[in-house]
Amino acid sequence: MLKRLIKKLFGGGTSPQSSGGFFLNVRCSVCGEVFNLFINKSTDLAQNFDERGGVTYFLNKEIIGSHCRNLINVRMEFDANRNLVSRKIENGEFIEL
Repeated sequence: MLKRLIKKLFGGGTSPQSSGGFFLNVRCSVCGEVFNLFINKSTDLAQNFDERGGVTYFLNKEIIGSHCRNLINVRMEFDANRNLVSRKIENGEFIEL
């Protein structure tokens, strides 16, 4: 029973990449703190409906670190297939690890 609970809570060994998500890596422009956030495309993206009934997706993320109180704002837009279309960041920078 404990094994089933652990598997349910932690995914039973499946990698985050295989679950339809990606890592969002950003750096604070004030203190340089690095954030590595996992974004699940199935649960973290919000729907945006157009006037013809089509759907696109977006992500608004606010990040505050432990070293300073700088608020980092991330806005990402995705198409109907949840492919990244555009991204914008304020008070920080995107980084590739």
